[in-house]
Amino acid sequence: MATFSNVIAVIAILCVHRISGFYYGQFSDDFAWGVATSAYQTEGSWDQDGRGESIWDKFSKTSGNIVDGSNGDKASESYKKYREDVQLMKQLGVKYYRFSISWSRVLSNGTMSSKNDKGIEFYKNLVTELKSNNIEPVVTLYHWDLPQKLQDMGGWENNAIVDYFRQYSQMMFTELGPLVKMWITINEPYDIAWYGYGTGSQAPGIKEPGTKPYIVGRNLLLAHAAAYRLYKNSYAPTQGGKIGISLNSDWKMPKTNTPKDVQAADRAKEFMLGWFANPIFGNGDYPEIMKTRAGSRLKALTIQEKNDIRGSSDFFGINHYTTKLVQDSPSIENGESYWKDLGVMESFDPSWDGPSEKKIYPEGMRELLKYIKTKYGNPVVYVTENGVGDCGTLLDETRVNYLRDYIDQVLSANKLDGVNVKGYFVWSLIDNFEWGAGYTKKYGIVKVDFERDNRDRTPKASANFYRDVISHNGFPTTWRTSDSINYIKEDLEDRDDFIRGQFPHGFAWGTATSAYQIEGGWNADGKGPSIWDVKSHKGEIAYQQTGDVACDSYHKYKEDVQMLVRLGVSHYRFSIAWSRVMADGTLHTINSKGIEYYNNLIDELLGNNIQPMVTLYHWDLPQALQDIGGWQNDKIIEYFNDYARLCYSSFGDRVKLWITFNEAFVVSWLGYGIAVFAPGVYSPDTGAYTVAHNIIRSHTRAYRTYETAFKAVQQGQVGITLDCDWKEPLTDSAANRYAAERALQFKLGWFANPIFGNGDYPSVMKRKVADKSRRQGFPKSRLPQFTPEEIEQNRGAFDFLGLNHYTTNLVREEIRDINWHSYESDQDIDTSEDPCWNSTESSWLRVNPWGIRRLLKWIKDRYGNPPVYVTENGVSDKGEMMDVSRATYYTRYINEVLKAIRRDGCDVRGYMAWALMDNMEWNSGYTQKFGLYHVNFDDPNRPRTAKHSASVYGKIVRDNGFGYL
Repeated sequence: MATFSNVIAVIAILCVHRISGFYYGQFSDDFAWGVATSAYQTEGSWDQDGRGESIWDKFSKTSGNIVDGSNGDKASESYKKYREDVQLMKQLGVKYYRFSISWSRVLSNGTMSSKNDKGIEFYKNLVTELKSNNIEPVVTLYHWDLPQKLQDMGGWENNAIVDYFRQYSQMMFTELGPLVKMWITINEPYDIAWYGYGTGSQAPGIKEPGTKPYIVGRNLLLAHAAAYRLYKNSYAPTQGGKIGISLNSDWKMPKTNTPKDVQAADRAKEFMLGWFANPIFGNGDYPEIMKTRAGSRLKALTIQEKNDIRGSSDFFGINHYTTKLVQDSPSIENGESYWKDLGVMESFDPSWDGPSEKKIYPEGMRELLKYIKTKYGNPVVYVTENGVGDCGTLLDETRVNYLRDYIDQVLSANKLDGVNVKGYFVWSLIDNFEWGAGYTKKYGIVKVDFERDNRDRTPKASANFYRDVISHNGFPTTWRTSDSINYIKEDLEDRDDFIRGQFPHGFAWGTATSAYQIEGGWNADGKGPSIWDVKSHKGEIAYQQTGDVACDSYHKYKEDVQMLVRLGVSHYRFSIAWSRVMADGTLHTINSKGIEYYNNLIDELLGNNIQPMVTLYHWDLPQALQDIGGWQNDKIIEYFNDYARLCYSSFGDRVKLWITFNEAFVVSWLGYGIAVFAPGVYSPDTGAYTVAHNIIRSHTRAYRTYETAFKAVQQGQVGITLDCDWKEPLTDSAANRYAAERALQFKLGWFANPIFGNGDYPSVMKRKVADKSRRQGFPKSRLPQFTPEEIEQNRGAFDFLGLNHYTTNLVREEIRDINWHSYESDQDIDTSEDPCWNSTESSWLRVNPWGIRRLLKWIKDRYGNPPVYVTENGVSDKGEMMDVSRATYYTRYINEVLKAIRRDGCDVRGYMAWALMDNMEWNSGYTQKFGLYHVNFDDPNRPRTAKHSASVYGKIVRDNGFGYL
């Protein structure tokens, strides 16, 4: 009998180990830490080097079977990148790698008559690479990808499959056995039988739920036993390995404590796990409840079969992801069905977090392991799969927490419950083709960029966490860094906060448009053609659409102003069509009708207490000026100054906010670099730099003209609008942090540094372009130089900075081929997006609100906190009237602007929502909608209707923010 003091000591020890429900302790020194993948999901190279077609090759290419219409033809390309994968494992510190053999890669038609030496060589090379890096291979013979030729013969329904599988297994034991000490015959026979042959949701896609799952399940058991007995009798004595099977099971909890639900939960365990576990780890036969409820459809096993199956595993491999609540529910389905035989309904507790299809309940892991111990005599257990899916972010906090809590439950089961757990394998090492979910669901602790042909790999936060768990062999009491916050690094603790408060008094609220996108009247009243008129008339816009009529704001501007009044905004940003006031862009063709139109618009605005913010150039260069070289011709500086002077003198008595250029980057790179925007000039090596140089000099000239000739009388301000995505380092490495800074300098700094900085291009830009130009054989840098006088004129040529911001990029360093002569390659970077950021109708625009705050702070820190107006910010959709996504976008982004002002001290003076109304979205025509107001482009009258977002934005404007603190 224990003494009182001994009891107290035990309680004290338990209290030390279990803190707030978390068990601290370590696994045994020989615990097998590993990661897992499967062939079809990762290898790719589906038809290379003699590989035959599998059922998943065929199934994935049948329309409607895969959520995103994708397939595993390329997958993660591990067939070519296996050495890189091994190095990732080495960095993690894992000692075991579970992968599967593609049956049709080593036997193209599944039989010994089609042996493929190149396929076998690949697996030998993989195993050798693993062993040379002190990683033990754990080889799964079958992970769902049956050779299609065998399926054509009946697949797992055909009893002959047992012998085909035995022959295939024998070949692999012979070829790889000397180096492989741990084999798994079949992965998740339950899924193969039920989803492959019952529901048809997995390959081969057969939907006969009443009989075929039972036939298939029987053959899977027999095939497993045949391979097991073969190995134990003929190979294990000399090779010294072990062999088992991986079964999958959710934990099944009764939804209520009623006897019926308790019985239903027990029945569900038997129908899922017991279906295969009872014959192998139990008495050699199916669970009694299955035999009773399925009757003759569950063909009885012979005495010999039972003897062969019973005990046919050296260990119990268990794949576990989630827990289900089970209630008794006699099926009302017509006909026979495995699910009707089971007779339950399954659900999740609504309080559980996680993906909708696999909710997170860590305690289920421990309960399942305890059940296996009790039910099957405490076999050796390996958790051969465990993980959680998400959208693919590198900062995978959900996965970090999931792994922490589930591994701790494994530890608890081992140390507190005596479960004989010998290893744990994370699913999955890398993002892969996730069966029916395609590439929409990511399970990897290493990101694979499926948007890049090279399938670049990047470790996620969860990889770092798992590495540390392995290095500590669990959770020792001395390690207190297992909280996810230590792996999810954020520059701002309040990154995702939503704050209450108001913007400064006098904050400028407005909306924005541009002339070509809304005015129409393309040749009315003496207007000359612009470069966008010419481009659209060539049929180069989506669906051959044009801006000839657009929103018809040339005739409906008064209605537009009333839309602004209803929003309650104080400012309206619009642009002047250069060729409307100067038909050919020169003083020779001043058009009084065009000037009259803008005078009327300005007067209408002011008559309704709305201040005009006027952009001089929003991409629509007069075609006549493009005919003489456009922005590549130095003469454009003088032409632009003449145009600016005309506008200042015509409208400046009433306009107090001028913007010289909108998005100089877009003009330079898209218009004259890669030719996707008008005027369509392709000159990525020098043209973009020349155009940017002339735009900066044109801005400076126009600014100084206003400063010297107009400002004293008109009392207005002149700025420039630059566009920039926030550039977030892909990882926290020094190389990627430098790459992100370089990306900002090459995009925003390209124009901002001459004007808001020291008058010249960023030093990193000058250095990189000069170095690459020299190595490429150019006599001088492809980046033009400013004269000392120009630098002096550039510096400080602003009253404010206009910022257009929509999205964020993730940036990593990538050294580009020196033979690629381009502004893009000069940066030595690669950009991508976090797949967890919401997508929009525009492929380039992902929603990430905190990016705007970081960008505003970057501007403050780099350029001395200049006055900033957010001159564009918005999101695209298909044109829904109930545009909740847009309303949410504005709410979140504007709140980040408020945080930049309140918490970071950024001098933000105003915010202009893009756009007032749906319009002609450049190359996309009318296929993408950004407007607060819907425009019916099918109606000649172009009626406007307020969307849901208009009311949301209007309330923010009226409240001057988000209520009082």
